Amino acid sequence: MDQITRVLFLYSQLMKGEGVNRAVFCIENDCSSRTFDRDIENVRLYLSESYSASELIYDRSRKAYYISGTERTKLESVEYLFVEQILKDTAVLRKDEFEILTSHLLSNTEKSKSFDWLKNEAHSGYKSPSHNRALLKLHGDLVSVMQYKKCIRMKYLKNNGEEVERDVIPCTIKSDFGYLYLIGYREDRIDEYPAYFRLDRIYSFYITRKQTMKEQEKVKSFMEKHYGGIVQMYGGNFVEIMLECKEKYFSYVCDKFRNAKIVEQDKELLTVKISAFEDGFVKWVMGQSHDMVTLLGPESTKNKLVEKARTIISKYGGVS
Repeated sequence: MDQITRVLFLYSQLMKGEGVNRAVFCIENDCSSRTFDRDIENVRLYLSESYSASELIYDRSRKAYYISGTERTKLESVEYLFVEQILKDTAVLRKDEFEILTSHLLSNTEKSKSFDWLKNEAHSGYKSPSHNRALLKLHGDLVSVMQYKKCIRMKYLKNNGEEVERDVIPCTIKSDFGYLYLIGYREDRIDEYPAYFRLDRIYSFYITRKQTMKEQEKVKSFMEKHYGGIVQMYGGNFVEIMLECKEKYFSYVCDKFRNAKIVEQDKELLTVKISAFEDGFVKWVMGQSHDMVTLLGPESTKNKLVEKARTIISKYGGVS
């Protein structure tokens, strides 16, 4: 191997975060220790003359050279198991994407061989979502769009099967109940609350333009105000809701509605304010124990709750 090729190979190994052992490198590349030392000095000189913040370091415990800031740290086994569990439970990925992603994660996990049986078990028991659409690439492309503050035009399939075009100013992507959603302002409804678009129903999109400063400020304001408290029960108007709950239940309410705030406390009862989608909230509160929360307002939400309850009673032969 000639000098230029050898030095480039050494540099590429270091830049990939791999530690380079002198003895092993010399054997694999048929060179002497003195030659290796000269190559190392050339790499160190290059980093110095290019004003790089990175530094070539020798780790005595590992007997290897590496470049600072590039060293790869493997996942611990508990970290891998945690991520795998989330991927399984959310089930937003197609089976082949799930298998590829978990295999990549496992290959970068400590003592990965001991988890092969667990990986095989996870792969065999995993089922693709019903839409069976590949979302990893689409998700990555949309994240890039948001990173560079672009607007898009997309072809989207509505609930009723109608295909429409939408001009959208993307804000963020959220997951909920087995689906990924793109949240963004429709250009023709910029003053309304952002719309939710299921990723598996986005059939194609392309970038139309860069966001204006006003649009960037609107996205920023939305993220600062609502991102931490977004609840994926999309439906109806986004309203301010007041409810009452026992103190012991507040942590449960707060976990579901991250924007929940206590506005009043009386003995064991708390008055709590949240912001949520009206229809989505009604569906949620219908599934809670009657003594857990009491809806105080607004009247429109209380009316929707009563109407929903009457519909259910009527359907199953009860008397309202």
